[in-house]
Amino acid sequence: MNRVIITILLLVCTSVGATKQVDTKQDFKSLMHGVWAEFYTEDGKILSYMSYLPEGRFHAFGYFEDDVRSYWFADGLWKMDGDQSCVVFKFDSFGAMQKDELSCVTVLSVTKDTLIYRDNTDNSINTLKRVSTGFVK
Repeated sequence: MNRVIITILLLVCTSVGATKQVDTKQDFKSLMHGVWAEFYTEDGKILSYMSYLPEGRFHAFGYFEDDVRSYWFADGLWKMDGDQSCVVFKFDSFGAMQKDELSCVTVLSVTKDTLIYRDNTDNSINTLKRVSTGFVK
């Protein structure tokens, strides 16, 4: 009887493991390339974008929710270190980040449509939606 139970448990555990698909951390970097909607309203209006470029740069740009006529832009360097996506700000028109300040988030999942990360400062979980891969077809 014990053999039957152990055999069943082994079969269940191996079949669950075989069907589970997990992105490797190496895949995160290439999957993140492109333009993402970073902040958006419930009705789908996009307020800001984040663009990760293959050459290791990022651009962020958008509008203020309370005044869409006010536009901001940020630029800098970007790299992946395991599951950490890190940016160094070289310019921030809004002044929220100091020049050369490092900021990292923990990437939890990246698919062709969605990027989910945990903010390392406040532990909030955030979801970005892909706008473009950044490549012209």
